[in-house]
Amino acid sequence: MKRVLVTGASGFIGRALLPVLVGRGFEVHGVARSAQSAMAGVTWHAADLLTEAGRRHALSVSRPTHLVHLAWEARPGRYREDPVNRLWAEASIELLSHARACGTGRILGIGSCLEYGPQSALCEERASQCRPTTLYGQAKLGTAEAYIAAGAAWGRVFIPFGPHEPDARLVPSLIRSLRAGQHFDCSHGGQLRDVVYVDDLAQMIAAVLDSELAGVVNLASGEVRSLRSVIEHVAGLLDATHLVRFGALAATGVDAEPILAADVRRMRGVTAGVPVIGFAAGAARTLAWWLDRLPGMG
Repeated sequence: MKRVLVTGASGFIGRALLPVLVGRGFEVHGVARSAQSAMAGVTWHAADLLTEAGRRHALSVSRPTHLVHLAWEARPGRYREDPVNRLWAEASIELLSHARACGTGRILGIGSCLEYGPQSALCEERASQCRPTTLYGQAKLGTAEAYIAAGAAWGRVFIPFGPHEPDARLVPSLIRSLRAGQHFDCSHGGQLRDVVYVDDLAQMIAAVLDSELAGVVNLASGEVRSLRSVIEHVAGLLDATHLVRFGALAATGVDAEPILAADVRRMRGVTAGVPVIGFAAGAARTLAWWLDRLPGMG
C-alpha cells in the first residue's frame, strides 16, 4: 500500500493534488490546521505543523510511506518577507527528520521559483545559480538544501493559476475587476513568465512523487509567456481588453524581473503520458469557476 501524507492539503495546490493521488492508487491523508469537508478517498487530520506536537501527530496517525510537503505561508502581499518563513523552514526540516525516523521512504518537498532569484535565461536545476532576493526564497532554498542532503526530491513550482487561487493574485484579481466593469491597472506586462494551470501542476507533482527522481526538479509548463499575453487572453474571454491599463503601475522587486521561466527537461523524464490541460483550456476553466462564484456582478 502506498500511503501518502500531504501537508497544506487544503490550500490552492493541495486541493488539486489530492484527487490526482487518489487516482494513482494512493491511500491519501491530508493535513490542515482545522477540520475540512469530506473528500472522496481522503482522510483528514487537523494539526499545526509549526508545533512539535503537530508534526509528530500528523506522522503518527498517518504512518506515511510517502510525504508531499506543501504547507507554508503563502498569502499574497505577505508571504515574501514575513518572518514566519524562518519558522516554516525550521518546521519543514524537523518534519523531514521525523518522517525519515518514522520510515517514510519517499519525500517530496515543494519549493518555489523564487529560490532562483534574478536570472537572464531559463532556470535550470543544476546550472542556474540561486540568488533569492526575498526572505521566502531564501527560507525555501535553505530548506531545499536539507531535503536534498537527505536524499529527498524538491519541486520548484513556477507560476500556478486556477480554481481556489487566492483572490489577490493576478488572474483572480483581473477576473474580479473586469467582471465588475472596473479598470484593471497593471505594469507594462513585458515580463516573461512560466504560468502553469494548477491541475497540470498537480499531475506533475504526483508523477515526481511516484518516481525515483531525487534532488531539485522544476515544476512548470515549459512555455514562456509575457504577462501581457496572459492578461490579454483572460480579458479577451470577458470581452474586456479595453478595461486593462498597461503601464499604469510600476513593476518593482521580483515582479520587475524580466524573465522567470523554467527548463523542464528533467521533469519531462518522469511525466511522459501525463495528461495536460494547458494554458488556454485552463484559463477557460478558471474563468468559469470564478463566474460561478461572482453572482450579480457587472
